[in-house]
Amino acid sequence: MNELQSLEESSDFRLEVGFRFPEKSVVVDREEQTRLHKWCDIEPTVFGDVADPALVTRLPVVMVANTVVAQRPEWGQVHTTHRMLQRRPILIGESLTLTGVIDGFVAHPRGEIMQCSWFYQDANGEIALEVYPEALLIDPAIDPRRSAANERVKPPAEQTKYLFTKRCTPQATAGYCEGTNNLIHLDLAAAQRFGFRAPIIAGTQTMSFLLEAIYRAYSPHALALTIGFRRPVFWDDELAIVVTERDAGSQYIQALNKAQKCVADCLVEAALEE
Repeated sequence: MNELQSLEESSDFRLEVGFRFPEKSVVVDREEQTRLHKWCDIEPTVFGDVADPALVTRLPVVMVANTVVAQRPEWGQVHTTHRMLQRRPILIGESLTLTGVIDGFVAHPRGEIMQCSWFYQDANGEIALEVYPEALLIDPAIDPRRSAANERVKPPAEQTKYLFTKRCTPQATAGYCEGTNNLIHLDLAAAQRFGFRAPIIAGTQTMSFLLEAIYRAYSPHALALTIGFRRPVFWDDELAIVVTERDAGSQYIQALNKAQKCVADCLVEAALEE
């Protein structure tokens, strides 16, 4: 089971270009996957003996969030983009070595976007998974009303197929985020301080919703995809997961809220079966 990054350790980290995070061992065991999937309403049979990529890549998101809490305690942090290249399935219980580096910071109307690269090396010394997440670091001095949502163009309705519904609850959000320190997910006052009407669920939880759509259909050997978090997903939202098939076998998966607005999407560039 992964040990989440502690705030005490994060106090030694630096939010600067070129900073290399210390190596970590990453293992998603069956107990951990079952526990987190319970809060996502995902049956164990969907992923079987394969580790959910969202859970494999959860530790870097937590490390970044805790580093922001330790280094800029007044700032908020929200996962915005998650690019992933998985070269082969990661098995339940498999141990990988995680390394990561801060690539840069890009100006944003609400603060700045932090860009990182993370690599997962297996016991044979090969890179099994690459992840390139981006996080919005929210400057508390900036009025949140100045920003606008960034949404991809929705595909025509006739091309879109409904898959399933996910109902978010405060209990599920708190259960999934247990052991983390990003109060945007856990505390109403903290979420409202950064312009959200209520706490928002973790980006990796939304990611599991989108990846479930892939793994319900088949068990991919390799994956190349980009997930974008377009709008906040509140802890009392109800989401419809829909998919659009595109040319050359690519897919476009969306999570739509009750207003039929895209809150997160996943462009599957390649999903190859063995």
